[in-house]
Amino acid sequence: MALLAASATVYRTSTSNAILNSLPISWFRRQLFNYSQFATSARPTSPSPPHFRQYTMTSHDADISRDCDVEQFYNYTSGRWLWNEKYQLARRYVEFDLSGLLQVSAQAIGARSCVKVEKLPEGNFSKVFLITMDDGRELIAKLPNPNAGRPHLTTASEAATMDYVRNVLNIPAPRVYGWSSSTDNPVKAEYILMERSGGVELGKIWHEVSWEERLEVVRTLVGYEKAFVSANFPMYGSLYYAKDLPTPSPSQHLDSVNSIDNGEAFVVGPTTNRAFFDQGRDSVEVNRGPWPSLGEYIHSRAARELACIDKFSSYPAQQGLFSGPNQYRPTKALKVAVLQDYLKVATHILPKDVNLSKPTLWHSDLHGDNIFVDPSQPTKILNIIDWQAVNISPLFLQARHPSLIEFDGPIPEGFKPITLPDGFDGMSEEAQLQAKNLRAAQSLYKLYEILMLRQSPEVAHALHFRETLHGQITGLASSIFSDGEPVLQGMLIRLQDEWTTCVGFSIPCPLSFNSKDRTQQQYLETSWSEGVELMHEILTEIGAYQGWDGWVNHNNYPVYKERLARCREDFLNRYAKTEEERSQWIQAWPFEDKAHPPTYL
Repeated sequence: MALLAASATVYRTSTSNAILNSLPISWFRRQLFNYSQFATSARPTSPSPPHFRQYTMTSHDADISRDCDVEQFYNYTSGRWLWNEKYQLARRYVEFDLSGLLQVSAQAIGARSCVKVEKLPEGNFSKVFLITMDDGRELIAKLPNPNAGRPHLTTASEAATMDYVRNVLNIPAPRVYGWSSSTDNPVKAEYILMERSGGVELGKIWHEVSWEERLEVVRTLVGYEKAFVSANFPMYGSLYYAKDLPTPSPSQHLDSVNSIDNGEAFVVGPTTNRAFFDQGRDSVEVNRGPWPSLGEYIHSRAARELACIDKFSSYPAQQGLFSGPNQYRPTKALKVAVLQDYLKVATHILPKDVNLSKPTLWHSDLHGDNIFVDPSQPTKILNIIDWQAVNISPLFLQARHPSLIEFDGPIPEGFKPITLPDGFDGMSEEAQLQAKNLRAAQSLYKLYEILMLRQSPEVAHALHFRETLHGQITGLASSIFSDGEPVLQGMLIRLQDEWTTCVGFSIPCPLSFNSKDRTQQQYLETSWSEGVELMHEILTEIGAYQGWDGWVNHNNYPVYKERLARCREDFLNRYAKTEEERSQWIQAWPFEDKAHPPTYL
């Protein structure tokens, strides 16, 4: 999460190319020798693994649409929420004409009719159906949920983006058979029809993949990300066909304007980045691009947060349990003041290297379920899916390690050999296995960085910039509507103290925190941190994860409902010393329906 990343104390060694070129070959060999026997899955496991309900109807078009329970197709059916469920379900409810969907699906690939439709496990933002034709061919139909983003633009951009990465960048993405970003069609909803990805999700076989094969997969992903960075875009925003935007200017076109391109030319238009739409941000009027300059882009992020703070009286996705007795209480005044101070310095702390700010397309969700591979040759990537909301933003805000290789545990600094912990021989068999798994995961993570430094050094430098004070301030400022204002203020105070080192002598520091401000900030951040620790304590007791919104699978619903009720009562008995405090804690308790739920849900 942005807040956790901004407040983390992880520092990565900046290695020059000269040093790098003298290290990696022996380093690679050492890792391969030491760790190939430990090729076990390093991906964290969910405390509540997903359980999906699938709905299938088999017949011909008319029979399917007549006989099936279409409400199961309209509704979200892959899980439940323990609180605010009706709001969550409403954000994922899509009514459409099933017979119309089957009709356009058959037409898209020249089939006579559809004989089977199956609702696949749902993601957070779309309905996905596997449709089988009378001749055995299959396709995927994807319909965006209301929470996916702006109508028309989200679908139009996704279709254009898949075309661009597949046919221009030569990155394997599903072939699009047809799509509509309007509801004025036989389906009566937006949709994309695409090929069914062959092979198997890499996440399903990752635990079986050898160390050498894992390294080859990472090498391939680095190649794809190099292609992302090599592409040139004139603005920040999202990718579209020219025909899907009202009179795009020549400056928005990726190539020179051609009068005979029939509107199929690629252009940059408004962003589909969910940071501009999630948790009520879609309801404020701000500039959503396209942005011709980095300064305009950065200013729009802060303006968006200020507009939300002004509109709403409560704040979503908070990291801690706040507003209880003697606890940290978020205020509009502090959020606004911190953002105003940030805007004073925002353009002064951007990367000096323009390569780190170039408009960059990036797939930010490369986890194992979005990567399809040949099961008999898992190093062969057949398709990468989920291009919805993929956008063009500054490289230093886009670059990140693929989710596939992220892990729970410390990140080693530099490129020294990664060793097993002291006392390894005396550990239990289970502890030894955990240590080996961690070592293997750390090695793959660092090998990604080495490969990136060699093939696309600007990405490696962008990753490093994110961990600097400049990068942490810039990153955290984009989520202050939700949380983190005491932390950001502390960073700004540190920036004031280190101004000449960070920015230089030529520009006077516009910040002026005095001793009273510093004392108050330290008090608020300490109080804020206590709330974060309290939230962590509760989530650990429940068996949930940071950022949990109450989602559980169907099987676990009664278990977690009872567990949550018990945890609430234990918490109140433990922390409420008086009836007044009990009432205050009940009011602050975030894991239940409220009489007046926030309007940003």
